Amino acid sequence: MKVAITGSIACGKSTVSDYLISKGYRVIDADKIGHDVLNYDSVKKELVEHFSSEILENNEVNRKELSKIVFSSKKNLFKLNSITHPVIKKKILENLDTEERLIFLDIALLFESKFVDLVDKVIVVHVNKETQIYRLVKRNNFSIEEAEKRIASQIPSEEKIILADYVLDNNGTREQLYNQIDNILNKVEEEIDGFRNKKLDGRI
Repeated sequence: MKVAITGSIACGKSTVSDYLISKGYRVIDADKIGHDVLNYDSVKKELVEHFSSEILENNEVNRKELSKIVFSSKKNLFKLNSITHPVIKKKILENLDTEERLIFLDIALLFESKFVDLVDKVIVVHVNKETQIYRLVKRNNFSIEEAEKRIASQIPSEEKIILADYVLDNNGTREQLYNQIDNILNKVEEEIDGFRNKKLDGRI
């Protein structure tokens, strides 16, 4: 089974992924794939054509400079996504092409990039907006205005919750989050076992 971990920016997806990895599960990091893709020659060429060579530093894409440009307008963000998303999707599919019983995909823009068809189940990690802003200001050195822009560039967390199979409330303690993850893991593992038993019985 392929399960996505998603949620709005600074909601704690990495904390969830790290916990799953510590329990022996494999987690594909879509963010890392996205970073790597930026420096593929074909992608880099298109980015320079549309956003100028100012985004380059030592012949590599400077993500900070690129971010300034793409988050300054919806048109620029749409252009970036149209260049990178097809390549990112291809790489994710390659990583998901496995016979593993259960594999996770950590992906921030699951719904925004329309990648939801790549997985069987969706877990949404949720925190309140105040916590998101606090984390972005502290972790990324964003101004409050920059933090609000980044949050606004994604589908609201409340909408993602409606589309989720499971929701993790990350407004509490780390221990509370881990307990929620364990509960979801038990449900997912039970579902996999139920599906396999039906298959063995010839009901599927």
